[in-house]
Amino acid sequence: MQKSVLLLLLFGLQTLSAYVEESTASSPKTYQGLDATLWMQTSVEHDVACVQAYRLATMQAINALRDPCWTAAVEQTAGYAQLPPAVILDLDETVLNNAAFMARLVKRDKDWDEELWSQWVREKKSKAIPGVKEFLNHLIQNNVAIFFITNRDYRLETPTVENLSRVLGMKINQSQVLCQNEKPDWTWNKTSRRAFVARHYRILLLLGDDFNDFTYQGKIPPPERITQGERFKSYWGRRWILLPNPVYGDWEKAFYHYDGAMPAAKKLHLKFEALDSNNN
Repeated sequence: MQKSVLLLLLFGLQTLSAYVEESTASSPKTYQGLDATLWMQTSVEHDVACVQAYRLATMQAINALRDPCWTAAVEQTAGYAQLPPAVILDLDETVLNNAAFMARLVKRDKDWDEELWSQWVREKKSKAIPGVKEFLNHLIQNNVAIFFITNRDYRLETPTVENLSRVLGMKINQSQVLCQNEKPDWTWNKTSRRAFVARHYRILLLLGDDFNDFTYQGKIPPPERITQGERFKSYWGRRWILLPNPVYGDWEKAFYHYDGAMPAAKKLHLKFEALDSNNN
């Protein structure tokens, strides 16, 4: 009897040990992006923040149309008053919601994967950000040209245009989507593409989720990014409309010095080091 009880106890311990080992092996190591991705996918707060941003953009577009001296592009300095109006938007997390892709990364415990990203874009499953369709329809009704400046690679332009046309319910042409590397000087820095549009249109508004969507400041550390943001205080909420993105962006890259090849553990360490628990 005692021998039977002992055998059962040993079997139970082995089963428990195997379960713990299996659970530990399959569990994510960092949970990076988990809460932020869930917030984007499930919270009313995310959707409301986006709708608020686009309602503000609609009001500001009306104001901009009334003022021929108004421009949102720092690249546009003179001779633009008589140009036809246009608005420039970023794509990802500004017009297209990719939270489902980010959920894939969280489940695979990856911070980024270029191959998986290309596969996602070709699936054309991105949804429209709340509020964007109404805003774009307002622009069309007022004869305002629409351009999308994106750091998606130019080789992904066709599925991107098809995805946009479907979820926005309007025909989007490739000429409206200015991708990275589409021309030799169209780099990650979006300045040259904004200047390209600004040569032919008066830029009423810029919309995006990253500082680079408005003006390029270089690869600077987080405190300097905040300082540079203060320099453009008069633009935010007037000429520049920011959409929420707590998952990725230059704000996050700045913690690990924009070195995407850095090991994930080192990136995570630097992020923990940047936390301020003393409100300094």
